[in-house]
Order: sequence, then structure tokens, then C-alpha cells
Amino acid sequence: MITIIYGAKGTGKTKTILAKCNDDARTSSGTVVFLTDTSKYSTQLDLSVRMIDVTQYHVTGKLTLESFIEGMIAANHDIKSVYIDGAQRITREDLASMSDFYSQLEFMSIDNDVNFTLTVSAPLEDLPDFMKKYI
Repeated sequence: MITIIYGAKGTGKTKTILAKCNDDARTSSGTVVFLTDTSKYSTQLDLSVRMIDVTQYHVTGKLTLESFIEGMIAANHDIKSVYIDGAQRITREDLASMSDFYSQLEFMSIDNDVNFTLTVSAPLEDLPDFMKKYI
């Protein structure tokens, strides 16, 4: 399953995803992962959450982010939830070009029983049609 937390910049998306991630970590039977492009949230996450600053691994595009996530799941079959704060910012892509990325996440979710939650910096009316099924 994929869930999107959306809204314009400064509307509290990161605060919301951090809270959801922490809640999930307290009840999950598996590993919870938080991906972002900064280390500043490490003190705001439950100690059981595996926080990864993807810039430390030179993740900069859609394909490298997809590959990074697939490798992570392949190496740890216990991952139940992946939270991604700012996939668009990490990949440096515009929203309209992210369709294939979300399709890949959907396949990974189904094949590996992993839930994905992502933040998207855009109001509802600016979301591409392919994203609306994840709201």
C-alpha cells in the first residue's frame, strides 16, 4: 500500500510523517525505515526506526532511489514500512515524471508486503492524476 501526505511547502507534512512513523514503530511487528535527504530528524524518531539519510549513499535520481529501496528490502525481509520524506526533492524530478517511480513502489509493496508513506509538496489540485489513488 502507498499513502501520500500532501500539501504546500510549510503545511506540516514532515511533522505528520514523523508522527505516523513513530506510531507505526511502536506497533509494528517488523522493521520501520525512514528515508530522507537530511540527518536533522534523527532525534525526532523512535530509536527503533532505521533512519537513513540517502545523500550518504549518493542517491540522487529515481532509478537510484528505486534501486536503493529494492536493495534494502532484499537485504532485510523484515521491513514492514518505509517512510520517504520528499521523494521528489531527493530525485530532483517534477511530479508529472514520477509515475514510473510510484508504479515501482506499488510492485514492491505488493511483492514484499511493505507499506510506503511519502510526502509530496503540492496542494491537492496540483497532484497528477496517477497520485490521487494514493490519497
